[in-house]
Amino acid sequence: MTRSLHPQSFHFSALINKQGTVNVHGRREFRSPFSDLYHFFFSLSWPKFFIYIASIYFSINVLFAYLYYLCGALTALHVSEIERFKQCFFLSIENMSAVDFQKIDTSFAGAYMLMTLQAFLGLLSLAMITGLFYARFSRATARIIFSNKIVIGTYNGKECLFFRIANERLNQIAEAHMSLHMTKNEVTLEGEHLRKFYELKLDRESTPLFALSWTVRHMIDEKSPLYKIDQEKMREAQMGILASLTGTDETFSQPIIARHAYSIEDIVYNKRFKDIIVWHDKRVHINLKGIHEFHEQPTTEQRQPLEQH
Repeated sequence: MTRSLHPQSFHFSALINKQGTVNVHGRREFRSPFSDLYHFFFSLSWPKFFIYIASIYFSINVLFAYLYYLCGALTALHVSEIERFKQCFFLSIENMSAVDFQKIDTSFAGAYMLMTLQAFLGLLSLAMITGLFYARFSRATARIIFSNKIVIGTYNGKECLFFRIANERLNQIAEAHMSLHMTKNEVTLEGEHLRKFYELKLDRESTPLFALSWTVRHMIDEKSPLYKIDQEKMREAQMGILASLTGTDETFSQPIIARHAYSIEDIVYNKRFKDIIVWHDKRVHINLKGIHEFHEQPTTEQRQPLEQH
Protein backbone atom coordinates (compact mmCIF):
# COMPACT_ATOMS: atom_id res chain seq x y z
CA MET A 1 0.00 0.00 0.00
CA THR A 2 1.33 3.43 -0.95
CA ARG A 3 0.33 6.86 0.26
CA SER A 4 1.03 10.39 -0.90
CA LEU A 5 3.46 12.42 1.15
CA HIS A 6 4.12 16.13 1.27
CA PRO A 7 7.62 17.30 0.29
CA GLN A 8 8.48 18.18 3.86
CA SER A 9 8.11 14.50 4.74
CA PHE A 10 11.17 13.70 2.65
CA HIS A 11 14.69 14.03 3.91
CA PHE A 12 17.03 15.74 1.44
CA SER A 13 19.46 12.82 1.45
CA ALA A 14 16.58 10.49 0.56
CA LEU A 15 15.60 12.66 -2.41
CA ILE A 16 19.07 13.37 -3.85
CA ASN A 17 22.02 10.98 -3.63
CA LYS A 18 25.54 12.06 -2.75
CA GLN A 19 26.51 11.92 -6.43
CA GLY A 20 23.78 14.45 -7.24
CA THR A 21 21.46 11.95 -8.91
CA VAL A 22 17.77 12.14 -8.13
CA ASN A 23 16.46 9.19 -6.14
CA VAL A 24 12.98 9.21 -7.66
CA HIS A 25 11.16 6.18 -8.98
CA GLY A 26 7.91 6.09 -10.88
CA ARG A 27 5.67 3.58 -12.54
CA ARG A 28 6.40 2.84 -16.17
CA GLU A 29 4.03 1.75 -18.87
CA PHE A 30 4.36 -1.86 -19.93
CA ARG A 31 6.10 -1.06 -23.22
CA SER A 32 8.04 2.00 -22.09
CA PRO A 33 11.34 0.09 -21.40
CA PHE A 34 11.30 -1.10 -25.01
CA SER A 35 10.67 2.36 -26.44
CA ASP A 36 14.26 3.49 -25.77
CA LEU A 37 16.45 0.39 -25.47
CA TYR A 38 19.61 2.29 -26.40
CA HIS A 39 19.23 4.68 -23.48
CA PHE A 40 18.27 1.80 -21.20
CA PHE A 41 21.45 -0.17 -21.93
CA PHE A 42 23.57 2.98 -22.06
CA SER A 43 22.49 4.14 -18.60
CA LEU A 44 23.06 0.79 -16.86
CA SER A 45 26.02 0.28 -14.58
CA TRP A 46 28.76 -1.98 -15.93
CA PRO A 47 27.81 -5.00 -13.73
CA LYS A 48 24.14 -4.74 -14.72
CA PHE A 49 25.10 -4.22 -18.36
CA PHE A 50 27.09 -7.47 -18.46
CA ILE A 51 24.35 -9.33 -16.59
CA TYR A 52 21.72 -8.18 -19.09
CA ILE A 53 23.90 -9.03 -22.10
CA ALA A 54 24.78 -12.47 -20.71
CA SER A 55 21.14 -13.18 -19.85
CA ILE A 56 19.95 -12.19 -23.32
CA TYR A 57 22.68 -14.25 -24.97
CA PHE A 58 21.86 -17.30 -22.84
CA SER A 59 18.10 -16.93 -23.40
CA ILE A 60 18.46 -16.66 -27.18
CA ASN A 61 20.59 -19.78 -27.33
CA VAL A 62 18.16 -21.71 -25.15
CA LEU A 63 15.32 -20.66 -27.46
CA PHE A 64 17.15 -21.72 -30.61
CA ALA A 65 18.29 -24.95 -28.95
CA TYR A 66 14.66 -25.78 -28.26
CA LEU A 67 13.73 -24.95 -31.86
CA TYR A 68 16.56 -27.16 -33.17
CA TYR A 69 15.32 -29.88 -30.89
CA LEU A 70 11.78 -29.59 -32.27
CA CYS A 71 13.10 -29.62 -35.86
CA GLY A 72 14.74 -32.96 -35.24
CA ALA A 73 18.31 -31.73 -35.51
CA LEU A 74 21.06 -34.11 -34.41
CA THR A 75 18.66 -37.09 -34.43
CA ALA A 76 21.46 -39.32 -35.70
CA LEU A 77 23.14 -39.07 -32.33
CA HIS A 78 22.31 -42.17 -30.31
CA VAL A 79 22.09 -40.34 -27.03
CA SER A 80 19.41 -39.49 -24.52
CA GLU A 81 16.98 -36.64 -25.13
CA ILE A 82 18.68 -34.50 -22.49
CA GLU A 83 22.05 -35.02 -24.12
CA ARG A 84 20.62 -34.20 -27.56
CA PHE A 85 19.13 -30.96 -26.20
CA LYS A 86 22.53 -30.09 -24.76
CA GLN A 87 24.14 -30.70 -28.14
CA CYS A 88 21.46 -28.52 -29.74
CA PHE A 89 22.31 -25.77 -27.25
CA PHE A 90 26.01 -25.82 -28.17
CA LEU A 91 25.04 -25.96 -31.84
CA SER A 92 23.07 -22.76 -31.27
CA ILE A 93 26.08 -21.09 -29.62
CA GLU A 94 28.26 -22.04 -32.58
CA ASN A 95 25.74 -20.76 -35.12
CA MET A 96 25.53 -17.39 -33.38
CA SER A 97 29.03 -16.61 -34.64
CA ALA A 98 29.74 -19.13 -37.42
CA VAL A 99 27.46 -21.43 -39.43
CA ASP A 100 28.31 -25.11 -39.90
CA PHE A 101 25.65 -26.80 -42.06
CA GLN A 102 27.43 -30.14 -41.87
CA LYS A 103 26.28 -30.63 -38.29
CA ILE A 104 22.61 -30.67 -39.28
CA ASP A 105 21.70 -34.31 -39.79
CA THR A 106 18.05 -33.95 -40.77
CA SER A 107 16.33 -33.60 -44.11
CA PHE A 108 13.85 -31.10 -42.72
CA ALA A 109 14.37 -27.79 -44.53
CA GLY A 110 13.14 -25.84 -41.51
CA ALA A 111 16.36 -26.63 -39.64
CA TYR A 112 18.45 -24.97 -42.36
CA MET A 113 16.14 -21.96 -42.43
CA LEU A 114 16.48 -21.77 -38.66
CA MET A 115 20.28 -21.76 -38.94
CA THR A 116 20.11 -18.98 -41.54
CA LEU A 117 17.86 -16.92 -39.30
CA GLN A 118 20.12 -17.40 -36.30
CA ALA A 119 23.22 -16.50 -38.32
CA PHE A 120 21.50 -13.27 -39.39
CA LEU A 121 20.47 -12.46 -35.81
CA GLY A 122 24.00 -13.24 -34.68
CA LEU A 123 25.40 -10.62 -37.05
CA LEU A 124 22.87 -8.02 -35.85
CA SER A 125 23.46 -8.75 -32.17
CA LEU A 126 27.24 -8.58 -32.64
CA ALA A 127 26.92 -5.19 -34.33
CA MET A 128 24.59 -3.82 -31.64
CA ILE A 129 26.66 -5.09 -28.71
CA THR A 130 29.85 -3.76 -30.31
CA GLY A 131 28.19 -0.37 -30.76
CA LEU A 132 27.04 -0.31 -27.14
CA PHE A 133 30.51 -1.25 -25.90
CA TYR A 134 32.12 1.47 -28.02
CA ALA A 135 29.60 4.09 -26.91
CA ARG A 136 30.06 3.24 -23.24
CA PHE A 137 33.86 3.18 -23.42
CA SER A 138 34.10 6.38 -25.46
CA ARG A 139 31.83 8.33 -23.13
CA ALA A 140 33.81 10.90 -21.17
CA THR A 141 33.18 10.68 -17.44
CA ALA A 142 34.41 13.06 -14.78
CA ARG A 143 36.62 11.90 -11.92
CA ILE A 144 36.06 14.84 -9.64
CA ILE A 145 36.50 14.42 -5.88
CA PHE A 146 34.28 16.54 -3.66
CA SER A 147 35.16 17.06 -0.02
CA ASN A 148 32.79 14.99 2.09
CA LYS A 149 32.05 17.99 4.32
CA ILE A 150 31.00 21.54 3.59
CA VAL A 151 32.27 24.22 5.96
CA ILE A 152 30.71 27.38 7.33
CA GLY A 153 33.45 29.60 8.65
CA THR A 154 35.16 32.90 7.91
CA TYR A 155 37.16 34.03 4.89
CA ASN A 156 38.85 37.44 4.92
CA GLY A 157 36.83 38.26 8.00
CA LYS A 158 33.47 37.49 6.39
CA GLU A 159 30.98 34.68 6.92
CA CYS A 160 31.52 32.11 4.22
CA LEU A 161 30.35 28.68 3.11
CA PHE A 162 32.97 26.67 1.25
CA PHE A 163 34.00 23.19 0.15
CA ARG A 164 36.83 21.77 -1.94
CA ILE A 165 37.06 19.76 -5.15
CA ALA A 166 39.97 18.16 -6.98
CA ASN A 167 40.54 16.50 -10.33
CA GLU A 168 41.44 12.87 -9.63
CA ARG A 169 42.83 12.32 -13.13
CA LEU A 170 45.20 15.30 -12.76
CA ASN A 171 44.58 16.26 -16.37
CA GLN A 172 43.19 19.58 -17.55
CA ILE A 173 39.53 20.54 -17.55
CA ALA A 174 39.07 23.62 -19.69
CA GLU A 175 36.42 26.26 -19.04
CA ALA A 176 35.31 24.66 -15.78
CA HIS A 177 32.15 26.23 -14.38
CA MET A 178 30.72 25.63 -10.92
CA SER A 179 27.15 26.30 -9.84
CA LEU A 180 25.82 26.00 -6.31
CA HIS A 181 22.18 25.81 -5.27
CA MET A 182 20.39 25.56 -1.97
CA THR A 183 17.11 23.68 -1.79
CA LYS A 184 14.58 23.60 1.02
CA ASN A 185 10.93 22.86 1.72
CA GLU A 186 8.51 25.76 1.75
CA VAL A 187 4.77 26.29 2.16
CA THR A 188 2.90 28.89 0.11
CA LEU A 189 0.20 31.17 1.51
CA GLU A 190 -2.35 28.77 0.00
CA GLY A 191 -0.89 25.87 1.96
CA GLU A 192 0.82 24.25 -1.02
CA HIS A 193 3.96 22.31 -0.13
CA LEU A 194 6.85 22.62 -2.54
CA ARG A 195 10.62 22.35 -2.72
CA LYS A 196 12.40 25.45 -4.03
CA PHE A 197 15.92 25.98 -5.29
CA TYR A 198 17.97 29.10 -4.64
CA GLU A 199 21.18 29.95 -6.43
CA LEU A 200 24.17 30.63 -4.20
CA LYS A 201 26.47 33.22 -5.73
CA LEU A 202 30.13 32.25 -5.70
CA ASP A 203 33.18 34.45 -5.38
CA ARG A 204 34.53 32.65 -8.46
CA GLU A 205 32.13 30.68 -10.66
CA SER A 206 34.53 29.60 -13.39
CA THR A 207 38.17 28.97 -14.08
CA PRO A 208 39.84 28.77 -17.48
CA LEU A 209 41.93 25.80 -16.36
CA PHE A 210 41.12 23.32 -13.61
CA ALA A 211 43.90 20.81 -13.06
CA LEU A 212 44.60 20.64 -9.31
CA SER A 213 42.16 21.70 -6.60
CA TRP A 214 39.50 24.37 -6.25
CA THR A 215 38.02 25.80 -3.05
CA VAL A 216 34.48 26.92 -3.89
CA ARG A 217 33.21 29.78 -1.69
CA HIS A 218 29.86 31.46 -1.14
CA MET A 219 29.78 34.63 0.96
CA ILE A 220 26.94 34.68 3.49
CA ASP A 221 25.77 38.29 3.47
CA GLU A 222 22.43 40.11 3.29
CA LYS A 223 21.90 38.91 -0.30
CA SER A 224 22.56 35.26 0.53
CA PRO A 225 19.65 32.81 1.01
CA LEU A 226 21.62 31.48 3.99
CA TYR A 227 21.61 34.80 5.81
CA LYS A 228 20.30 34.54 9.39
CA ILE A 229 19.60 30.80 9.09
CA ASP A 230 20.94 28.67 11.91
CA GLN A 231 21.33 24.90 11.97
CA GLU A 232 17.92 24.33 13.59
CA LYS A 233 16.14 26.26 10.83
CA MET A 234 18.11 24.34 8.23
CA ARG A 235 16.96 21.06 9.70
CA GLU A 236 13.32 22.15 9.90
CA ALA A 237 13.34 23.08 6.20
CA GLN A 238 15.25 19.89 5.26
CA MET A 239 17.78 22.11 3.54
CA GLY A 240 20.33 20.69 1.14
CA ILE A 241 23.07 22.05 -1.10
CA LEU A 242 23.69 20.79 -4.62
CA ALA A 243 27.00 21.46 -6.38
CA SER A 244 27.42 20.99 -10.12
CA LEU A 245 30.63 21.24 -12.16
CA THR A 246 30.73 21.39 -15.95
CA GLY A 247 33.68 21.69 -18.30
CA THR A 248 35.57 20.14 -21.19
CA ASP A 249 37.98 17.28 -20.64
CA GLU A 250 40.97 18.12 -22.85
CA THR A 251 42.07 14.48 -23.01
CA PHE A 252 38.79 13.36 -24.62
CA SER A 253 37.76 16.80 -25.99
CA GLN A 254 34.28 16.13 -24.65
CA PRO A 255 32.07 17.96 -22.13
CA ILE A 256 31.81 16.47 -18.66
CA ILE A 257 29.60 17.07 -15.66
CA ALA A 258 29.99 16.15 -11.99
CA ARG A 259 27.52 16.67 -9.15
CA HIS A 260 27.54 16.29 -5.42
CA ALA A 261 24.88 16.83 -2.78
CA TYR A 262 25.40 17.98 0.80
CA SER A 263 22.82 17.52 3.54
CA ILE A 264 22.56 19.11 6.98
CA GLU A 265 24.71 16.35 8.47
CA ASP A 266 27.55 17.28 6.11
CA ILE A 267 27.87 20.86 7.39
CA VAL A 268 30.62 21.64 9.91
CA TYR A 269 31.49 24.93 11.58
CA ASN A 270 34.69 26.78 12.42
CA LYS A 271 36.92 24.57 10.31
CA ARG A 272 39.49 25.18 7.61
CA PHE A 273 40.75 22.72 5.03
CA LYS A 274 44.33 21.59 5.28
CA ASP A 275 46.64 22.46 2.42
CA ILE A 276 47.05 19.61 -0.07
CA ILE A 277 49.31 21.38 -2.60
CA VAL A 278 53.04 20.97 -2.00
CA TRP A 279 56.19 21.82 -3.97
CA HIS A 280 58.74 19.08 -4.43
CA ASP A 281 61.75 19.11 -6.76
CA LYS A 282 60.40 22.20 -8.53
CA ARG A 283 57.16 20.38 -9.30
CA VAL A 284 53.66 20.78 -7.92
CA HIS A 285 52.24 17.78 -6.08
CA ILE A 286 48.71 17.31 -4.79
CA ASN A 287 47.70 15.02 -1.94
CA LEU A 288 44.30 13.76 -3.04
CA LYS A 289 43.92 11.64 0.09
CA GLY A 290 43.91 14.78 2.22
CA ILE A 291 41.11 16.57 0.41
CA HIS A 292 38.66 15.77 3.22
CA GLU A 293 40.98 16.79 6.07
CA PHE A 294 40.52 20.04 7.94
CA HIS A 295 41.54 21.68 11.19
CA GLU A 296 40.04 24.23 13.55
CA GLN A 297 39.50 27.78 12.39
CA PRO A 298 42.51 29.80 13.55
CA THR A 299 40.47 32.42 15.44
CA THR A 300 40.49 33.49 19.04
CA GLU A 301 36.73 33.83 19.41
CA GLN A 302 34.14 31.09 19.15
CA ARG A 303 31.85 31.48 16.17
CA GLN A 304 28.33 32.73 16.94
CA PRO A 305 25.11 31.52 15.23
CA LEU A 306 24.42 33.06 11.85
CA GLU A 307 21.39 35.05 12.95
CA GLN A 308 23.54 37.06 15.36
CA HIS A 309 25.76 38.42 12.57
